[in-house]
Amino acid sequence: MAIWNANGFNFAWVRSIFNKKLFPIITAGFTTLAVLMFAFVILFSNIAASNAQVNVLKKPIEVDLLVDGLSLLRPETLLGQGLKSGGKTSLTIDNKPSGEMTIKSVKQLPITINVTQPDGSVKELPDPSAKFETDLLITLTGKAQIQNIGAVIGEGLVKIGSPAKIEGFNYDINATVADLRMKQ
Repeated sequence: MAIWNANGFNFAWVRSIFNKKLFPIITAGFTTLAVLMFAFVILFSNIAASNAQVNVLKKPIEVDLLVDGLSLLRPETLLGQGLKSGGKTSLTIDNKPSGEMTIKSVKQLPITINVTQPDGSVKELPDPSAKFETDLLITLTGKAQIQNIGAVIGEGLVKIGSPAKIEGFNYDINATVADLRMKQ
């Protein structure tokens, strides 16, 4: 029996050889290859990431977060219990957990509107429609890796304008990064 016959390629001969003699060898070869590929992926997938972070220094950083239009019934309760200076909060930047940071300060900003006066001048007065809204400026302190692309806190690259979220025992607040200050 040959590989080629009068009709062309002899598939029956190849099938018979494969089924009888080569099947255990081919099966063992593919199984070994699959195990080696799996082991390579598991063992060597994180080497580049872990080596890159070894030499990066962490420096102190201050992050200002602007909270605009937070709906609160009693802002003094939140400011007195949850968001107080010296407390800890969990920070998330661009939906990437960034760890815990210390609250340095919390300022309640006035919500105002411009009101035109009869003489044509403009005065800034408290907004009467913002009865249950609060604007806050929250300053957080912590450590960040300073890289050539910017400051990295935890897993998140923090830049001015980045969406951020802080979480604590009785609050979950969305904010925007308003300022960054790196300490030397």
